[in-house]
Amino acid sequence: MAQQQKKIDWSSLYKKEDWWALWLGLALFFYAFLGFYAYRDALGWVPMWTMWTDISAPVAIPNKNLVFGSPWVNLIVAWIVLMLILAGPAKLIGVKFGDWVKGFSVIYWIFWICAIVVGYKPIADVVTTEFTFTLALFVGMLIGNMPKVPQWLLGSARGEWFIKTAIVLLGAKILFTDWIRYGGSVLVMVLMSFPTFMVLAFPIFRLFIKNTDLSVVASVGVGVCGVSASIAAAGAIGAPAIYPTMVSAAILIFAAVELIVLPWVAVSLVKAGVVSPEAAGAWMGLSVKTDGAAAASAEIVARGVGVDAPLRIGVMSKVLIDIWIGVIAFVLALIWVFVVEVRRGVASGRKPSPMELWYRFPKFVLGYFFTSLVVSALILQLAGAVYAAKPNPVDEATKAVVPIIVSRGTDPFRVLLFGITFVAIGINTRFSLLKQYKVWSLFIAYGIALLVIIALAYVISTSFFPLK
Repeated sequence: MAQQQKKIDWSSLYKKEDWWALWLGLALFFYAFLGFYAYRDALGWVPMWTMWTDISAPVAIPNKNLVFGSPWVNLIVAWIVLMLILAGPAKLIGVKFGDWVKGFSVIYWIFWICAIVVGYKPIADVVTTEFTFTLALFVGMLIGNMPKVPQWLLGSARGEWFIKTAIVLLGAKILFTDWIRYGGSVLVMVLMSFPTFMVLAFPIFRLFIKNTDLSVVASVGVGVCGVSASIAAAGAIGAPAIYPTMVSAAILIFAAVELIVLPWVAVSLVKAGVVSPEAAGAWMGLSVKTDGAAAASAEIVARGVGVDAPLRIGVMSKVLIDIWIGVIAFVLALIWVFVVEVRRGVASGRKPSPMELWYRFPKFVLGYFFTSLVVSALILQLAGAVYAAKPNPVDEATKAVVPIIVSRGTDPFRVLLFGITFVAIGINTRFSLLKQYKVWSLFIAYGIALLVIIALAYVISTSFFPLK
C-alpha cells in the first residue's frame, strides 16, 4: 500500500510552544517598535532588578516617568500583565487557566524575591547581582525535588517557552554590525563543532549502553542542542518514545549542573585575562545544552564581565546550531530507511520527506533574525536620511534607536523572561528521574561525553576568539 502523504498540521501554529514564542516575541517587539514613532518607551515601565539600599525602591524602572507611584506597584502590574499575556497561549498548549495563574505567580515571585535579596547592597557587594540567577535556579531545584510537587507548578514551569520568547526579543539587540563582525566566525565554528561532538559522543554511549538507537538519540542530544535535538533524532530513526524521555532527563539534570558551574568558571577566566569575553560566550553556546540553560549561562557571563559580547555570541552560537536540527533529522532518517533498516531486515517502507526540514526547524529562530533585521534596517534608514551629515551616521542612528526600542523597550521583558527561566529550569530538574529510569549507564556515559565536549568546546572557542 502506498504510504499516505503526511498532512500539514495547521493547529501547531497555535498549539506549540515554539510558535507561541515567535508570536509573543514579535508582538512585544512591535509594541516597542511602534513606540519609537508614537508614544516612545512603550515598555519602559517594566521593572528590572538592580542593587538597592532603600526597600521602597528595590527594583529599577527604565523610564523614571513611568513609575506608578512606587516601583512596587510596577512590580505587581508587570506580574499581572505578563501572566495575562501568557495565559491564553498557555491554555492552548495545555495548561489550565487556574493552574497557570497559580504556577506562574509562584515562579514570578520566586525570581523577584531572589532578585531583591541578592540586590541588597551588603549582599550584592559580596556575591554580585548576577548571583540572582543562580539563587533562582537553586530555589527552583529545591522546590522541584520536594516529595510532592503539584502538577499545576510543573505544568507552568515552561522554561523553554520563556527563553525562546526572550531570544526573539534579544534579536533586536543583535544588530547587523554584530553579524558582520561575528556572524561568519560563529557559523564556521558551529559547523566544525556539533558534527565533531556527535561523532565523539557516539562511541562513548555505545560502549556503556550497548544500544545503537539509544546511543544515536543521546549523541545528537549532547552533541547538538539538547532536548529538541534528541526528540527530533528519535522521531527520525523511529526509536521508542522512552528513549528521548530518558535522554531528556539526563540533559536537564546536567544542564542545571552546567548552569551552576560553567558560567562562573568563564567569568573567572575572563577576569584573569585567560580568555576573551567573546570566547567565553561561544563556550557557553557550544557547551551548555538546552536553549534555556545556554542563553542563561551566556547572560550570567555577560553581566559578570560587564560587556554584552558573551551574551550576543553565546546566543548566536546556539541559534546557528538550532537551525540544523531539521537537517540532522532528515539525514538520520535517510540513513535509517536506506541502510540501517535494510540491514536489520525490518524495512518500514516509509520515505523521509524534505518537509521534515521545516517541521523540525525551530520557529522562534525566525523571530530572532527578523527582529535583528528590522532594527538594523531602521538604523540604516535613519543613518542615510536623518544623520547622513554626521561624522558617523550609523553610530548616531544607533544611539537614537537602541535606547528606546531595546533598552527601554524589549530589554525589560527580555530580562524578566530570562529570570523566570532559571526558576523554571530548576523546578524541572528532578533528580528522582535518575531513580525512575534506572539507566545509570546512560547518565554516566552522558556525563563523560559532556566533559569531553566542554573541553573541546573550550579549545574551539578560544581558537576562534583569541585574546587580543
